[in-house]
Amino acid sequence: MLVFYTERGMYVGARMQQTQSQLVERLSSRDEFLQRDRISVSIDTSGEGLYAYWFAINLGGTLQDGTILPERQYSNSWDGPWQGASSINAEGWTAEFFLPWTMMTLPYSSTGDRTVGLYFQRAVADAGMDWGSPALPRTQSTFLSVLPRVKIQGVNPKQQFTFYPYASTTLDEYRGEASAKAGFDFFWRPTTAFQVTSSIQPDFGNVESDEVVVNLTSYETFYSEKRPFFLEGQEIFSTSPRANPRWGPGGGGGGSPTTLINTRRIGAPPRALGLEDIEFSDVELNQPSELLGAAKVTGQSGSLRYGFLAALEDDTELRGVENGEARRVTQSGRNFSAARVLFEQPEGSGRRAVGVLMTEVDHETETARTAGIDAHFLSQNGRVTLDVQTLHSDVEGDRGNGFFADFTYRPRRGLQHKVTVDHFDEDLDVNDFGFLRRNDFIGFSYSFDHRDAQRPGLKERVDNLRIRRYENQSGQVVREGYSASREWRFLSNAEAKIDLDFFPQRIEDKNSGGNGTYLLDDRVQLGLRWSTDESKPFSLTADVKLEQEDMGGQLQGYTSRFAYQPSDRISLFASISHETRTGWLLHSGGTDFTRYHAETWRPNVELSYFFSARQQARLSLQWVGIKAFERDRFALVDEGRRLTALDADDSRRDFSISRLSFQARYRWELAPLSDLFVVYTRGSNVPSNIQRGFRDQFSEAWRQALVDSLVIKLRYRMGN
Repeated sequence: MLVFYTERGMYVGARMQQTQSQLVERLSSRDEFLQRDRISVSIDTSGEGLYAYWFAINLGGTLQDGTILPERQYSNSWDGPWQGASSINAEGWTAEFFLPWTMMTLPYSSTGDRTVGLYFQRAVADAGMDWGSPALPRTQSTFLSVLPRVKIQGVNPKQQFTFYPYASTTLDEYRGEASAKAGFDFFWRPTTAFQVTSSIQPDFGNVESDEVVVNLTSYETFYSEKRPFFLEGQEIFSTSPRANPRWGPGGGGGGSPTTLINTRRIGAPPRALGLEDIEFSDVELNQPSELLGAAKVTGQSGSLRYGFLAALEDDTELRGVENGEARRVTQSGRNFSAARVLFEQPEGSGRRAVGVLMTEVDHETETARTAGIDAHFLSQNGRVTLDVQTLHSDVEGDRGNGFFADFTYRPRRGLQHKVTVDHFDEDLDVNDFGFLRRNDFIGFSYSFDHRDAQRPGLKERVDNLRIRRYENQSGQVVREGYSASREWRFLSNAEAKIDLDFFPQRIEDKNSGGNGTYLLDDRVQLGLRWSTDESKPFSLTADVKLEQEDMGGQLQGYTSRFAYQPSDRISLFASISHETRTGWLLHSGGTDFTRYHAETWRPNVELSYFFSARQQARLSLQWVGIKAFERDRFALVDEGRRLTALDADDSRRDFSISRLSFQARYRWELAPLSDLFVVYTRGSNVPSNIQRGFRDQFSEAWRQALVDSLVIKLRYRMGN
């Protein structure tokens, strides 16, 4: 590694020795993780282990970057205007970075004398290994706080102004409309520790597509943010590791975050009108709200960091039908605002921090406010970590409260104990701006993780034990489980995993739509997974899951995923899932429930061709097809007891679901953070037609498009 710096930025060069036959070169979209050769640099610009940035160059020239929060919270939801490239030579390959200081937050310094932390990491795909300098394996509890520090002088970047104008054109075949928009984002950084970001007439056009999800429960699905404006500088609003959607199910999150700020709420479909006499199509009700503007301020003063966020939605016009006649109704937009302060005090390699976050969503029908206080502790030896947060909500006088705490103890490398505690009352409501999977939730979870790298024939064996138990405020157990898993990571880069879960009898209090609670049976689940070496041109992953249903019956699911990358420029990723259920219990309205025999198919295909590391053409297709046949019926008669069986009448409750999303996208990165997009999107949600086979349902989903649009968008970065 060769490193030097000027007042402009840091320059990093890397020479990697590697035989030609071992090189794994693959192009991809920016920030996409693949098994390939890679070199990365992490810079702790705070100099105290409070926050850092990471930058990676993959063999072939694809770039990755993001942020790091204590102690090892990696995120790829930040993109910086830096430059990097790679080249193959006789000894292996080389890479070069230019990292401008102006894109990074730096504490204020009147002289330009600073301390930064540095970390380098190299990944060798053929070996399935990575190495770091200094050596800080993931099994070690400390990371950011113990990076080696270096002194730099004369680094005091001047005032920076960056201007991002854009222009876009949308052709909507379904609506028979064409529209054009223009606007701009701008970034002003008068000092190294203060930045103002604003967007006027922002265009959040459909250049990315969400996963196709069928959710027939009362629990909301979380969708990650993909819009660059809201991702930039978002780390200051992250109040705990639980704000990360990949935080996982240890504390009952089920992979969903717990956070007071979920920026996907901004520009979401407008609030429901509550007009029973007017019928609206799903397309009308689910169209996004346009934004008039948004602004964000982030900064640092000594140990205090802060951030402010505001966004204004435009009014949305909805077209419906009343008594056979067309009607147009306008729903007013919402105003979003948030304020955040965080005081951090590092102590050697430890850390103490306390912060406050407040939000408000203002609409003509109601105002929703939330507030939270978060505290964080890391011991100097890194063995103990504690994250605590309180949650408070006020929606037009209806007040709710809650808190959670996450305690982690790592007695030695490779061994971890984690305890989480949750207490959310039934009136807590943060989902106007934030995300909480459910309220009325009180309990704890415990997990034990052991990583053993000394097993013959293995790189590593990972064992995990989990216990969780949660009640509602009535004292009814609403979630309880006992789980164990073991994962083998072989020297050949193949992996195998087995999961076993037992869920005792419990109460379900949400899926009745507010019509009462009912009892679920004991359940056992088994999961198996096998994956081959992902560094090879062809790799395969196979999953099997066997689960007992809520009230008798069984779920059997099989998923196969494969990746075929015959060259660095072509990649094909495909998966297909098949699921059969013999006791799928669904709420049918009121106190009625229905149990189904069901079959589900989920194919997913993505084909990419790369003209270069900065030009990509991609085709992606997702489809979900479900056919469900009524087995028997039940009613919720006695609170907290098993559902009561009913006699079926002559009507049938059979149904089918067919949802499709297709996207053809061309992206050309003209310069750092400057892109040309040409995106065609087609999507559908076909009405139930149980008589049709899956092949016919797929054909209908393609023909009966509810979304059929072409977007052309140009965004270019200008500034000093």
